[in-house]
Amino acid sequence: MTGDARTRAPSFRRELARKAIHLSSTAVPIALALGVERRAALLWLAALALIAMAVEAARAASSSIGARFDAIFRPLLRSHERTGVTGATWLVGAMFLAVLVLPRDVAIVATWAAAVGDSAAALIGMRFGRMRSARDGKSVEGSAACLLATLAGALLIARVGTGSALLAAVAATAGERLPWPHDDNVRIITAVGVTMMIAMAP
Repeated sequence: MTGDARTRAPSFRRELARKAIHLSSTAVPIALALGVERRAALLWLAALALIAMAVEAARAASSSIGARFDAIFRPLLRSHERTGVTGATWLVGAMFLAVLVLPRDVAIVATWAAAVGDSAAALIGMRFGRMRSARDGKSVEGSAACLLATLAGALLIARVGTGSALLAAVAATAGERLPWPHDDNVRIITAVGVTMMIAMAP
């Protein structure tokens, strides 16, 4: 194994663990696609969001709780999450708002893009990315994976039209690449939701 490979391996294992947790959120778009009532999905997401916010508040208010949280989850946290809100909290909150305000098929695509498209971008980009941006290190290969994963979910899970699916896939890919706002879960869900709503407007 080369020195570069040894350097990348721990980061990839960490990202794989992060995205294994991240992918559990596919329960949201799959449940919606199977016809679970919006109210039930919202109650479930609201409960998770309240728990996540309570944890965030506790770790911010108590240095001992913060230290214990960091000791348990540090291998999975990115640098900005050690002193700020975690990506998991942003993800749950963004999914709640998506289910609350978006039509069902749009919410399915947006939440699928955040769960699967973002995971595909991170894992494929980290493992196989060669053509990387000098600004943020993100790769063309990762962006292609995000686009294809989102497109597949839009067509096969949400069952939207080909044109809408393509627009959603492009929007998700752009949202994953943009530098602002800081959390890519929020960017992706917002980009997909807004793009599809504009495209569907009469």
